[in-house]
Amino acid sequence: MEKPLTILYTHNIRGDLDLLPRLYTFIRQVRGEFAAGHVYLVDLGASCDPAVWPCGVTQGRSTLIVLDGMGYHAANVTGVLNPPSRARLVEQVSMALVDAAHPHTAQDVIFTAQKSASGEASLQVILTPATAALDSDTLTLAALDAGQVGVTRLEAGKLHHAIHTMPAGTRPDPTISGAVDFVRAEARYFEKKQRDD
Repeated sequence: MEKPLTILYTHNIRGDLDLLPRLYTFIRQVRGEFAAGHVYLVDLGASCDPAVWPCGVTQGRSTLIVLDGMGYHAANVTGVLNPPSRARLVEQVSMALVDAAHPHTAQDVIFTAQKSASGEASLQVILTPATAALDSDTLTLAALDAGQVGVTRLEAGKLHHAIHTMPAGTRPDPTISGAVDFVRAEARYFEKKQRDD
């Protein structure tokens, strides 16, 4: 790749919708440092936990809807969405919903849940956590805790990786707070409808 490539990523949100408005503010701060080249924002998975409301009610879609509103390019939905839930959500979001059967190509980068032999792109980015490393044309990313943002930058063939932890006093973004309120209201309506049926 000629231009620098930056991957900003999150992981292990596990349905914590209250985290997302503050996380968005923090992502924007971190992203501001990387104006040059291509910048992608992705999630490595575990975005929802069925034990956390409203993840169970929405079959894993609640957090992903907010991530889409936050401008994510792709999210690993392995173990989060079953095929019918993925089929319903794919029509509602512009973010790529990546799993083993559904890789996503953007420019000359393929985002995938597992390494493939396909030579369709000059770089494969594996959205399943491992160790941050560049092996030939394959980039793997390190696992994170909720509230952390990983930054991986490829520039002149070199890999730079850092993990940033969101400061405790980070202010919530009002637009994303509104998106969270909307998702919760929709989940309550959906839950009531399921009970009534």
